Amino acid sequence: MVPNVVRRDYVVVSPAARVVLADDLPDARELTRLTLERTGRFVVVAEAADGAEAIEMVATHRPDLLLLDVAMPRVDGLQALPAIREACPETKVVVLSGFDRGRLAHFAMAGGAVAYMEKTVSSRRLVDELLAVSGLLDAVEEALAEARVLLAEDLTSGQSARRFVAEALDAWRASDVLQLVQLLVTELVTNSVVHARSDVDVAVLLGPRNIRVEVADSNPVLPEPRDVDETSTSGRGLALVRDLSERWGAEARAQGKVIWFEVARPGVEAQPGA
Repeated sequence: MVPNVVRRDYVVVSPAARVVLADDLPDARELTRLTLERTGRFVVVAEAADGAEAIEMVATHRPDLLLLDVAMPRVDGLQALPAIREACPETKVVVLSGFDRGRLAHFAMAGGAVAYMEKTVSSRRLVDELLAVSGLLDAVEEALAEARVLLAEDLTSGQSARRFVAEALDAWRASDVLQLVQLLVTELVTNSVVHARSDVDVAVLLGPRNIRVEVADSNPVLPEPRDVDETSTSGRGLALVRDLSERWGAEARAQGKVIWFEVARPGVEAQPGA
């Protein structure tokens, strides 16, 4: 638990895709489950150790997505495909196999799979490919996820904010911008504690192209950024926000103000004119 937390809320606006994993190796299923669920975009609703169990789990749970191994005892993945498609035609089947795709991809696609992937794929690419080939990418990109915490009026709340945003960005696979976001949120939270002398509400929002951080306090006075140097003892936080973020702003609210900034999401190209 992050110290100094008064209240913490996590909200994922879009529903997670429901997944069934079919693989005869428990360790392989566990690794895949952890990879998918840590993103917040997938939830594993059932697991199967062979093709026969895969058919049963798909018929019972009617998932959005089935990750299907090929080499399994009793009934292998390719043998099970026709019955899986009959049990729930809406379920998108992605074959995740240890065999080279050149050998079996044609048979998998002919049997109704939407894609064939090799188990050697990296965790990051696995998630990205599953979002794309399963047809779930658009739904995820249009949605926002939000993490929010209320920190106490305390000089150590800047460090608490750093740990909090680290948790959120790690869950959203956006840790590439962690150091920058931590630097900026620490400056703003510390500034609110010292000058506004209030609890601080920190929100981290995941957008299709940007990550937005909002820091709210009970002081209605809007700050003005000014040029500072290394010897300055005040004004540094807002100057850093102005200089290092993609966009920023300060807005009055009914019971105080909020200062926000945005940075580009890792791996997402900026739109022309954005």
